[in-house]
Amino acid sequence: MTSKGKGKQRADDTTAPIFRRQLPVQPPSSAFLTSDPFDQLPQSSAAPRPRPQTSAGAVAPAPRILAVEISPSALRPLAFRVFTKKHNLTLKSDALALLCQFIGRRCGSEWRDSGAGEKLLDEIARTWKRNEGPGGILVDGGDSLKTILKGLEVPHQQGKGVGASLLGRQASFDINKGLPEMGEGEDVMMGEGADNQRGTATQDLPTKDGLDPRKYLKVVDAFKQPKYIYNMQKKQFERAPKPSLLPPPQSKTQLFKQRYHLLHQRLLRNESFLPPSYSVAAKSRTSSSTPATHYTITPIANLLGRSNQSFLLFGLLTIAASGQLTLTDPTGTITLDLAYATPVPLDGAYFTPGCFLVVDGTYDEGTQKFTVLTIGQPPCERRDASAEIFGHVDFLATGSVLDPASAQNRAMRRIETALDDVKMLILSEVELDVDTTFTALRAIFETYVDAPPLVCILMGNFIKIPFGGSVVGHKSGIGGGVQGTLAYKEYFNTLASLLGEFPTLIKATTFVFVPGDNDPFTASFSGGRSVLLPREPVPEVFVNRVKRVLATGGAPGGNPETRGGIWTSNPCRLSYFSQEMLVIRDDAGGRLGRNAVRFRKHGEGDEDGDGDDDEGMDIDHAPPPAEVPSDPASKDAENPSSSASSDIPTSVLLARKLVKTLLDQGHLSPYPLNVRPLLWDFSHTMSIYPLPTSIVIADATTPPFAVTYEGCHVMNPGRLVERRTARWVEFKPAEGRGTVKEVGI
Repeated sequence: MTSKGKGKQRADDTTAPIFRRQLPVQPPSSAFLTSDPFDQLPQSSAAPRPRPQTSAGAVAPAPRILAVEISPSALRPLAFRVFTKKHNLTLKSDALALLCQFIGRRCGSEWRDSGAGEKLLDEIARTWKRNEGPGGILVDGGDSLKTILKGLEVPHQQGKGVGASLLGRQASFDINKGLPEMGEGEDVMMGEGADNQRGTATQDLPTKDGLDPRKYLKVVDAFKQPKYIYNMQKKQFERAPKPSLLPPPQSKTQLFKQRYHLLHQRLLRNESFLPPSYSVAAKSRTSSSTPATHYTITPIANLLGRSNQSFLLFGLLTIAASGQLTLTDPTGTITLDLAYATPVPLDGAYFTPGCFLVVDGTYDEGTQKFTVLTIGQPPCERRDASAEIFGHVDFLATGSVLDPASAQNRAMRRIETALDDVKMLILSEVELDVDTTFTALRAIFETYVDAPPLVCILMGNFIKIPFGGSVVGHKSGIGGGVQGTLAYKEYFNTLASLLGEFPTLIKATTFVFVPGDNDPFTASFSGGRSVLLPREPVPEVFVNRVKRVLATGGAPGGNPETRGGIWTSNPCRLSYFSQEMLVIRDDAGGRLGRNAVRFRKHGEGDEDGDGDDDEGMDIDHAPPPAEVPSDPASKDAENPSSSASSDIPTSVLLARKLVKTLLDQGHLSPYPLNVRPLLWDFSHTMSIYPLPTSIVIADATTPPFAVTYEGCHVMNPGRLVERRTARWVEFKPAEGRGTVKEVGI
């Protein structure tokens, strides 16, 4: 945007007087009388009194701001933008009248052009949400709002004016700014609600000395995770009833409607879709450059009668009964023509049926088709940006809200940074029916004997051949029925014997077991197809000996709930202080590659291939796997659009493509239900909105990686054993980064 560059050059000119220190105009160095209002009058006219000198380092008082009267009609557009559009709050007329008086008294005549009024309104809205919680959607002019305004009315200190008194609160407008430099008693919140939370949120958090991190480790099973649904009318998350395994039929449609509403409200909050404010629009009209524009999403039903016009649509990509690709939103469905479509970024994301996409093109009323020119994913939203809107919600019911600026989360982050020696190991595809697996596990455990990790996550598939499947000539002898059950239990008995050789790890490490698609009992009824997600843990009948070994050797001071290991669902979530880690075992890369839509390349003619390949509707096959880069953790996916460079390894390009697709979709299963079946009422467990701090995607079809996209660190340990090499991921919560490790076996 051209307005951003000019805004940086004229930052000092547009800053409101209350947000910068101003020195009064110094009088001339003479003994004559002066009319300076900041100078005191002499005691007598015969002997003029010289201006008193200030000591070195003293701050001169800032000039007072002339209060103005703001009409409600003038402030209403800005208040609607801040309170309703940004914070999902409803402002009543009496509250608007109070805000008019407060903004006019504090910001003066420059409340709109300087941006000071918008900053104050944003701070008031933040404080209201912290004090009132999720139920305080309606902002009235009662005692609650008056208390917040009174908290902003800082008493004048000696030697400081009104402008200087508010200057110290400028840093609080950016909640996330300066968090690492904060002291032990500082707080970014203001008002009485902040003072109350400051005294109660951190009193139960000990210091690093004598702290057992395992007490603050919580594993949330998918079937125990609370369900929240997004209410479009109230624009808030609401607690839903307990989900059921046999829900009513309407739950199937609500699954996709909920995904649409979540992505739609996230899309409208993006800067590219927000209408410009009054000050920006006024500057754009007066500037000689092209005025800045914003994008607008058009419902499909509004295309009727508007032929040969350009529109921007947002909806679900589906396959009609005729085999054509269509786009669906709550208002209707339209057929897409992808013959001239260009994906954005080029080869930077997967576009499969079941994904919600943003398409730009023209509508032809004669053919009833929408010719797509550009197609892309809905932009992702960072975790801290989501916390500004839904920071008061505890999505995992662990006692920690999403807001990173809360006193509790800031105190926990300080402890996380202090515990810099804490590590988590992530192992995937631990196939216990393969002999080299136990050799790889022994080599990894020997590496951490002297420095045991906090957590060791072992993920399936725990057997290479699906449980209950027909295996002819396999040395394990798994043939289904009782014989398969006995063999599967024997594999875990062998694992228990291996764990017994490392008492140090058993005592200091919490083992977490996540099943795969081949594990019982779901694999017995899948017939080789994709199983339902989420899926329950490995049945206890197979793992009794492993539990006894882990329980008898565990530390007596640890968490009693983690004794004997944690056998959880797929997917599951780990809560560690202020961090949230999502863990799932799924071959997402291979499934996305098999179902992705192939687009025509630029300059590709019909003579280069078959005619069917140029229709833009063929399935794109997954590219062959590449070698693991030497340092995968150093690769950052913050800008996936730059992945077209030939210098970047193919494995990193595949990782960025996979990560961008899943995080932009905000869901771990962006496919039709016939491709990846889901339990309708438990679809919220597959959601990744708001973004967790880290995600583990155990994908055996994609090379191992550790990349970061929009502040979310995504890791894939890959296969445990690959070409006589054991591979795993070592994650350090203090740094928030994981590293792919390997050792020869």
